Amino acid sequence: MSRAQLSQVRSRARREALLAAAIELFAEGGARAVTHRAVAARAGLPPATTTYYFASIDELVREALATHLAGWIEVLEALADIDLDPSIDLASTSDFVQSVFATRSPEKAGIELAIYLAAARDPELTATAAEALQALEDLALRTLERLGIAGAHDLAPQVVALIAGSALRRQSAQYDDAEEARLLTLAIRHLVTSHVSATGTESLS
Repeated sequence: MSRAQLSQVRSRARREALLAAAIELFAEGGARAVTHRAVAARAGLPPATTTYYFASIDELVREALATHLAGWIEVLEALADIDLDPSIDLASTSDFVQSVFATRSPEKAGIELAIYLAAARDPELTATAAEALQALEDLALRTLERLGIAGAHDLAPQVVALIAGSALRRQSAQYDDAEEARLLTLAIRHLVTSHVSATGTESLS
């Protein structure tokens, strides 16, 4: 590898370190916690590094949010390609939902919500935020279709709305994760059952 290529690799690594540090600080204290000095310190780089790569803190925060959302989109698109057992029983999904909650604490879910909302409020990131939400709806759509549910195109956004509402409610700690998983599963089941009844297709077991 040439000296120029090594320099490019080093520069890219530093830039990525700054973006990761900015997201960490944003998660801990919001936009106010993201300062040139704090980001550079968290990334283990000299204080002036951030101004070398980014014209302003706003630009740094914006790109950090955009990069984070891009990561979400990649994960969701990959999940949409995973084969699903079509014989799965919706009534037994509560344990699965609870296992997902176990890996995503209310605090972590709250941080993700804050990141998403910050991106959605930024006019320059609105399209990226919409793309991330669309990726989640596409995942829901593929899952419903593999379960044999007709007309899932209209149903998927409603399922996502239930999931988002559950994520928001978890912030209050009103219910423990086991009960939250049960309620979310029950709500989705009722929604699917109503949809199946309205469309005249066969109900799932």
